Amino acid sequence: MIEVNLSPKVSEGSLTKLGGINLSLINVKLLVIGIVLVYAIEPLVGSIYDDQIVTKENQTVSLNKQIRKLRGEISSKNAIKERVEKLKDTERQLRSKITIVKQIVDKRQNPYLVLKYIAENTPEEVWVEDLEIEDRKVTIIGYSKSWKKIGEFIENLKSSIFFDGNVNFSKPEGLKNTFNSNRVETYKIITNIVAFK
Repeated sequence: MIEVNLSPKVSEGSLTKLGGINLSLINVKLLVIGIVLVYAIEPLVGSIYDDQIVTKENQTVSLNKQIRKLRGEISSKNAIKERVEKLKDTERQLRSKITIVKQIVDKRQNPYLVLKYIAENTPEEVWVEDLEIEDRKVTIIGYSKSWKKIGEFIENLKSSIFFDGNVNFSKPEGLKNTFNSNRVETYKIITNIVAFK
């Protein structure tokens, strides 16, 4: 029968073993050659790539300058972009105000073109004594030397784009049939405006 002692023993320290490595198994020549190669090759490799390293560092510096320049341009363009947005907001506000003004102008009744049409299309020998525009109703009172000229005047008003074509004719009360000792015909015309422009 064989007895085996399974209890751990404390081994005695040896100079050939350091930190669990058996130094007696290391080939010293190869170790020295390896250390020399590692420390000799590093400067050699560094000297081979020095030019490329300097070139890459210069490129990096140049690229960093370009990046700073582009960031400055971006920040200035952001300021421009903010101004453009403010201008767009102002434009929107102005458009809404213009729309309101147009609505007001459309509702406003400017009789200039209507009065111009009446003045240009009043036949000779027809005089306007009184012209009144109330909302869209026009009342014209005046004199003429003949019925024929009053008829021409009525036809001119009927054919206008400003009036609805319905012209009411009557003789006004209170107007004399004579003017500067000459006999004249009196008239009162009432019509409605359909458009002011």
